[in-house]
Amino acid sequence: MKKDIILFGIQGSGKGTQADLLMKNIQGYQYFEPGQILRALKSNDNVLGEHIRDCMDQGKMVDDAIIFGLFDVYQHLLKPGEYMLIDGFLRTLDQLYYFFNQQYKHKRDFVGIHYVLDKEEAIKRIVARGKIEQRKDDTETSVRTRLDIYEKETKPVIEYLDGLGKIIHINANQSIENISKETIEALKMHGLLK
Repeated sequence: MKKDIILFGIQGSGKGTQADLLMKNIQGYQYFEPGQILRALKSNDNVLGEHIRDCMDQGKMVDDAIIFGLFDVYQHLLKPGEYMLIDGFLRTLDQLYYFFNQQYKHKRDFVGIHYVLDKEEAIKRIVARGKIEQRKDDTETSVRTRLDIYEKETKPVIEYLDGLGKIIHINANQSIENISKETIEALKMHGLLK
């Protein structure tokens, strides 16, 4: 039985890379990654773009109301029988409660994949990525702010879902290929892939 798949992991754990690989291996899924949408919106020369730009450049989270709006539009556009691969949503308990309400309303189920990586390795990866991709929000100060927010806001979400048996943990301190292989195997074990 198909379920929505939610990717969790500290920034730099390779969620985006794994999402790209997963999208090549699963059918009937649409990729929802609010960070990508927000990066596009922040370039707009209006109050929304300015607000998003200020939040992201400082490493802060964008208001839940904006994220909820993006999620609602995305969910509304899904065709019958389509499922979501989610990356970068459910970062706070408020987002989790909102998501639960939407899942219940639409009679959907989900599983979470948590890519586990220690903080110092994450910092190395993100700072290196920032030098290659020239992302303004990948400075060491901004990265540390985001990682602190992750510890404070997102970790409790993962712990709560883990207590419900909804989380698969995968070691992200290995090669991209091995992480992908473990992800696919875990999804097969949970009946999400054949």
